[in-house]
Amino acid sequence: MSEHVKPSWSAAKSEDFGLKDFALGVLEIAKENLQRDGELVPAAFIVTGDEIQCVAVDFTDHEQKAAAYSELIKMAREMQAIALVTCNDAFWKSKPGPEYLDGYYPGRLAAEGAKECIMLTVSGPAIETWCVDTPYERVGNTIRFGESSESFGEEVGFLENWRTGKAQIQ
Repeated sequence: MSEHVKPSWSAAKSEDFGLKDFALGVLEIAKENLQRDGELVPAAFIVTGDEIQCVAVDFTDHEQKAAAYSELIKMAREMQAIALVTCNDAFWKSKPGPEYLDGYYPGRLAAEGAKECIMLTVSGPAIETWCVDTPYERVGNTIRFGESSESFGEEVGFLENWRTGKAQIQ
């Protein structure tokens, strides 16, 4: 058993399973959990040809995060996954340009006061990476969610060793 990645549950995929619908359902549950608990626990879902494996991802800093997602990718490859769905609490910057990325370092967005967001990613060996970022702000004891934004084909740092293709998520 891994130090950072622990399987939680698995379920057979239904005949009418839709990857995009599943991922959007994960996002809605994440929003509910964040609203209720005030924090979001990172989670990942390994999708194979016939099942979904929920995986708890545990880390406390950037170095552990890199190790955890490296372990997750290894697990997904061993299971011959067709997709990975990840859901994390992150920091969000609207449309950072290439000059911003040149000077990027772990923790930069937080240090610069960026908004928090839920970051949902869907990626796989034969699909183009799809990300949905949902910014939010804390107002008293509640969470106020902003408008979600989608991006396609962008490199996701913590998934950099997970090969992606060009087919879009339907």
